[in-house]
Amino acid sequence: MSKRIVIADDHLPVLASVGAAVAATGATVVARARSPDEVFAALRELPCDLLVCDYAMPVDAQVDGIEMVHRVRTQWPDLPVIMLTTMSNGVLLRALLAQGVRGLIDKAAPALELNAAIRAVDQGEIVVSPSFADAIDEWAGHMDDLVLRREIAQMFERGRSADEIASMLTLPSSCIERHARAFDVAGAGAQGSSDPKRASRS
Repeated sequence: MSKRIVIADDHLPVLASVGAAVAATGATVVARARSPDEVFAALRELPCDLLVCDYAMPVDAQVDGIEMVHRVRTQWPDLPVIMLTTMSNGVLLRALLAQGVRGLIDKAAPALELNAAIRAVDQGEIVVSPSFADAIDEWAGHMDDLVLRREIAQMFERGRSADEIASMLTLPSSCIERHARAFDVAGAGAQGSSDPKRASRS
């Protein structure tokens, strides 16, 4: 498979593992990125047939998570994307598939799963790690998950409207507005795990 692939992850050991999985398919890594900005720069400058990218990477007041994916899909609509993540929020996983992501791969899965996913996506298939299947099927139960709340809070902070966020997450605007009201009630005094901005995801 003589494909050109950009890989991205903020952790060097993961980046090395992804690079090895790419090499095992016969494809070529044309760029390695460790932030969303580096991903965008690589895609602008280099011919690329596939992006294999971590869901959450360090950000300097730019984009991250679902917004990073939205920007990639908007500017490079024909570029297949495989997303690596440990996140199990069904709402966000479904939103990634709705955005056109072709592969959702659990970062905890063996390297062979990514290797197989790269080959399958190259054949036009959509691939989802078995470990994500239940979360996607049971997405309605994740509407108030801290990871989703954090993602929505960040979108509001970046100036997105409730309608824009709803469109990107494929949720009703009323749901996003409810989250917005909850943030207002919580205020700046939210502590510990109750603060959506402190919830971890990758």
